[in-house]
Amino acid sequence: MELAASLILPTRNRADILRQSLPRMLDQTAPAGSFEIVVVDDASDDDTADAVASIGSPDIVYRRQPEQQAAASARNRAIEIARGKLLIFVDDDAFVRRDYVAEHLAAHEGQANVAVSGPIVEVSAIPEERDPPAGPMIGRHINAFPTGNASVSREAIVAAGLFDTDFRSYGWEDAEMFRRLLMAGVNRRYHWKVPIYHYKAPTTRRNFLAQLETEERRGHMGAIYYAKHPNLAVALQTKQIGVLNLIERGLSGLFGIEKRIAEMRATGVEPTSDFIRFLMINHSEMATGRRIWKQMSRTERRALAEATRAKVTPLT
Repeated sequence: MELAASLILPTRNRADILRQSLPRMLDQTAPAGSFEIVVVDDASDDDTADAVASIGSPDIVYRRQPEQQAAASARNRAIEIARGKLLIFVDDDAFVRRDYVAEHLAAHEGQANVAVSGPIVEVSAIPEERDPPAGPMIGRHINAFPTGNASVSREAIVAAGLFDTDFRSYGWEDAEMFRRLLMAGVNRRYHWKVPIYHYKAPTTRRNFLAQLETEERRGHMGAIYYAKHPNLAVALQTKQIGVLNLIERGLSGLFGIEKRIAEMRATGVEPTSDFIRFLMINHSEMATGRRIWKQMSRTERRALAEATRAKVTPLT
């Protein structure tokens, strides 16, 4: 039986937060039985299965991946299972208002072939209010298709070719998916009435080395993204423009950024200068992107672009 909507929720090792976020996703003004939550567990090591089962709702569908495969694969599996005409992509650590599903559905009424994104409000404490405040400028962002809070028809995402499982690490998966949605004929709509409250527990100190490693992964995925979509907009997004790389190389050489990163890895001592930290972050992303780009031959890059175009079937 087709439902009005399916919430698509990949998860891994988030049992504790699911016990708190899932009940709010279920407690909606949209009628019970008109929507479902499809949870795909990417081979968690904790008691995620027990956490989902403890909620005891027939409107939750739970599946477990036999081995970790990253979010793109988990989302694709959830899409295959989902019975909803509208797919609402949401994070496991997102807290939503009671009108969340109803507002996503309302945003698509009378709108053919649109992808709707909503505000993402970063919070360090789980909202006590059941319906926290929403407004045109609260949690506003420019991400066209953030999979933490976006919706699109099943027909459209199938026409675009589902999520690309080449993105097995951090960075650009959402943006690449939206590029193919555009190719299929989907337009973007921002709807401020569907916020999520994205919970991240406060930390006493952020590990700067881990941040640099995240930027390296972003650079790696950025090179693949640009190979699949070799246009100026993506080149700017992923910092693959020649002049930007020339400037970055010059500054990194002038301030000895590679040597500073190596010393930090050896000693664990982080730089105190915000400017040097900025240069190190950019170098980690851009140098990795350059290296991965050079490792791909022109033939390989052309094959990636052609395979990407072939995935898309234009909507009528």
